[in-house]
Amino acid sequence: MESGLPTTPDAARAALQDTTSARERIADRATAPWWYHLGAALSTASLFIGAGLVVGRSDPSDAVETSSTLLVAVGACLAPLALLGALKRSTGVSIDRYSHGLAAWYVVVFTLFAGAFVLQQFWDVPHALAVAGVVALLATLVNERHLDASLRERVRAGR
Repeated sequence: MESGLPTTPDAARAALQDTTSARERIADRATAPWWYHLGAALSTASLFIGAGLVVGRSDPSDAVETSSTLLVAVGACLAPLALLGALKRSTGVSIDRYSHGLAAWYVVVFTLFAGAFVLQQFWDVPHALAVAGVVALLATLVNERHLDASLRERVRAGR
């Protein structure tokens, strides 16, 4: 089936240039702002700190358990959903940021958590999970920047 419009080399080049320009604009818009990176990092750290409030304690108080549960729930569920919604409203772009590039971050964060848990629970090292949470916060900040760079590259390449 033929289209009604004749295609010339100049028209094809212009269409390709329009597509490239659109990809560039979307790639720039898809980049997360600083507050998203910080929120994701704080969300990760809150999981460590929340768990650290009760790990290694023989009988934590009700207030400590409530605080722990709240920090874990916010870090694992509420904050990520709120951040992704705010990111979509802020950028106007809904894109899967996390389909590539999380494997190394998962290994780092899980290893930090497991190691700190063992230190705090079995070796009585106080605040091991909180310290690991700070390291996880930094790892998350680095990973978020890495994800942004990867996302821009994928969008620009049309993948």
